[in-house]
Amino acid sequence: MLNKTDSTKSSDASRQSPLVKGKVTDSIIQLPTKATSETTENSPWNRATETFKQLSLRTKAAIFAIAIGTLPVLGIGTLAYSIASQSITNKISQLQQVEAESLADKVNRFMIERYGDIQILSNLPILTNARVKEVTGPKEKQAILDKFIESYKVYDSIVVMDLNGDVIVQTQGDEPGNRSDRDYFQVTKQTDRPYITQPQVSNTTKILSVFTFAPVKDSVTGQTIAIVRARMPVKSIEDVIKTSAEGGREYHLVDESGKIFLATEKQQVGRNAVKDFSGLDKLIAAKREETFVTVDKIDNKEQLVSYASRKLEGLPDLKWQVVLGSDTATAFEAKNQLFWTLALGTGLTALTVGAIAAWLARRATRPILNATAAVIRLGEGELNTRVEVGSQDELGVLGANINQMASQLQLLVKEQGLETERAKLLADITLRIRRTLKTEDIYKTAVREIRQALKTDRVVIYNLDQSNWDGVVVGESVASGFPKMTGVQIDDPCFRERHVETYKDGRVRAISNIYQEPSLSNAACYIKMLEKFAVKANLIAPIIIEQQLIGLLITHQCDNPRIWQQSEIDLFKQLAIQVGYALEQATLLEELEKARNVAEKGTEEERRQKEDLQMQLLELLSEVEGAAMGDLTVRADVTAGEIGTVADFFNSIVESLRDIVTQVKDSATQVNIAIGSNKNAIGQLATEALSQAEEINRTLDAVDQMTEGMKSVAQSAAAAATVANNASVTATKSGKAMDLTVQNILHLRETVGETAKKVKRLGESTQQISRVVSLINQIAMQTNLLAINAGIEAARAGEEGQGFAVVAEEVGELAARSAAATKEIEQIVENIQRETSDVVRAMEVGTTQVVEGTRIVEDAKLSLNQILDVSVQIDSLVQSISDATASQVETSQTVSDLMKAIAKISQRTSDSSRQVSESLQQTVEISQHLQATVGTFKIN
Repeated sequence: MLNKTDSTKSSDASRQSPLVKGKVTDSIIQLPTKATSETTENSPWNRATETFKQLSLRTKAAIFAIAIGTLPVLGIGTLAYSIASQSITNKISQLQQVEAESLADKVNRFMIERYGDIQILSNLPILTNARVKEVTGPKEKQAILDKFIESYKVYDSIVVMDLNGDVIVQTQGDEPGNRSDRDYFQVTKQTDRPYITQPQVSNTTKILSVFTFAPVKDSVTGQTIAIVRARMPVKSIEDVIKTSAEGGREYHLVDESGKIFLATEKQQVGRNAVKDFSGLDKLIAAKREETFVTVDKIDNKEQLVSYASRKLEGLPDLKWQVVLGSDTATAFEAKNQLFWTLALGTGLTALTVGAIAAWLARRATRPILNATAAVIRLGEGELNTRVEVGSQDELGVLGANINQMASQLQLLVKEQGLETERAKLLADITLRIRRTLKTEDIYKTAVREIRQALKTDRVVIYNLDQSNWDGVVVGESVASGFPKMTGVQIDDPCFRERHVETYKDGRVRAISNIYQEPSLSNAACYIKMLEKFAVKANLIAPIIIEQQLIGLLITHQCDNPRIWQQSEIDLFKQLAIQVGYALEQATLLEELEKARNVAEKGTEEERRQKEDLQMQLLELLSEVEGAAMGDLTVRADVTAGEIGTVADFFNSIVESLRDIVTQVKDSATQVNIAIGSNKNAIGQLATEALSQAEEINRTLDAVDQMTEGMKSVAQSAAAAATVANNASVTATKSGKAMDLTVQNILHLRETVGETAKKVKRLGESTQQISRVVSLINQIAMQTNLLAINAGIEAARAGEEGQGFAVVAEEVGELAARSAAATKEIEQIVENIQRETSDVVRAMEVGTTQVVEGTRIVEDAKLSLNQILDVSVQIDSLVQSISDATASQVETSQTVSDLMKAIAKISQRTSDSSRQVSESLQQTVEISQHLQATVGTFKIN
């Protein structure tokens, strides 16, 4: 359209201005003349041309001026927008595609870690080693699995099942049940290999989860004996990738079936990705990673969608895909802003130029034609074209505005070119840095390329010691004539106090002039150090690896201060990030190489150490074997090293146990002696109680006879006196017998009390044994746990840790045998404590019975005193028998009743004495059994 307009005005322009004729006519298309066919003469274009020719010169000039002033501006604006828009679109698409690929790589690396976790679990000694598995209780196994979940914080359940699907051990909170009907269980059982499922809803938690399985193989036979399953909620993956949702982006993880199992918008979970994102099926079919624009079926918004599907070596192909989307309104916001900026600028400019051109056409056409020619050249891409402004009138203003517009367009194109150049420069530098895997080469390449890119005097890499934040310059590229900093160590207290946290957050520090920087007003030492290396301005960016600040990328301007542009700061920050990625990769490879070399060098030493350790273990096992049989005289040979420490500790424990058993033996012997010494007194007490009962029975008979005699008092008064005298004598003897009985019972009470104290001390001694045994058991459990942890580390180390795994198994077996021995000792101590408790209870019963017997004897003594008093009364009454016969008969009846009560009391005393004798006999038997039990220990 622009060429057609130029063609229309060609005749007038050729007559008015040689400049226009010389500069514009080359691009003007000439219309056919009237000499052509009749059809051409009657064409609409010719009719319009004829109409235009009939217009006045002023109108023509105005039309020409407006056309030349507006159309090129609109054309240039459209062209500039088209170029800039395409560039921005490509850049945004590339950045989002890189982020999608990075997200896919992040998910794969996260899953390969889980793939390694399930293999570590399947190689735990508590599952693969028969001996360790036997001595490790279910609670201890559960505690180990719970600790695994607590350490990794991505799993919510771990279950170990036998080949029938029954649970062997599981983490806390899991529901028991058979799982043989699960598809993934059968797949793992058939393939006999680790397996990762697609995301699916857990039957237990009803939460979308990923299950990992691995066969558990016996460490000796290599046969599969169980299957271990770990359940990871999909939320654990979301925690890893949720940062990708920043900036308005929406992530979608798609499983093998094409279903979305993780997304920023929760309502998309479970939907078909191909149906939601039109055009995705073509990329999947072509196996091509690409970014495209489509419509999101959820909210019916146009989105910029990036598709990525990566397979990581060492990880089973999960066939997961990443779809990263963002609303085009958000993604292309910069393009929209550019459109409105250019549209408004171009529109305003076109209107201004048109109005000015129409007004200037009234005065002169030549300046307008010159300006039009300049605008045409601008439209042709000659952005350095300027209109010569020779006056201060409207034509001068028009020329100035055209020049300003040209400058803006030129600046815009220049900035766009610089931005493209920087992006290309960043990609080129990153590629050169990534070509090498050696740290030193990365340092050299990075500082050289960055200095060339930023055109500065010096670029250094400053490596930091994270313990004290001191550092050293490990890489440098410096222009000639300036001092070098390679190897310089810098101790900057201000850095530790003020800037560490800032750099950890990834911030870049730009100083345009070290003498005018406000933050350096109190840092004279730092300025002095910079002066030493002729630094006038600097730019500092952190180098971060795995969220750890490991160094700084620094560039210096040494000849003059320098105002850093934001584009330079952004480029510098991106370069620092790429250096960090390269160093992380190089460090990982160097560590792997060092580990391989160390493993090769240490193989022979590990084999020798393993043989020495096995010999020491065998010797220790042979020396302490007698302790399991009760022989406490055995001692382990104390040697240098870890086994010597275990032997010394074992000797200390056995010595303490021997002392305790000796005390128990002595206490049991003393109990037997004390009970034996009191046996005769107890027997005598029982005999005297029986004699007392017989005496009381005889007294009762005498009283009965006395009663009968009282009835015939008139016949036998003398006999009554004799009987009364005999009763008095008998009562006196009974009183003495009662006193002796009371003394014997009190002595027995003291003996029983002493015996009870000794038995209690015996119980306290057994409690000491129990505490020592508990300590031994804790040590055995800790030793077993250390052996299990060592087995886990050996499993992580792979083939290089097999030797250490064997040692860990031997230590686990030793801990198992120690645990078994302590269980036997615990059983013996429990028997001693139980029997001691029986003795104490029997003693308490005996003491109670002795107290009761004492009370009964005291009552009998009181009764006998009463009998004595009655006998005296009878003796006096005999003197006056004739006067008080009736009264004596009543008194005789009272005496008879009292004697019957005494007989009953005496019978109870006899029964109590018999019970005391039987209780003490039981005490003797229990004490002898205790002595026999303790005698199983050999202490001499």
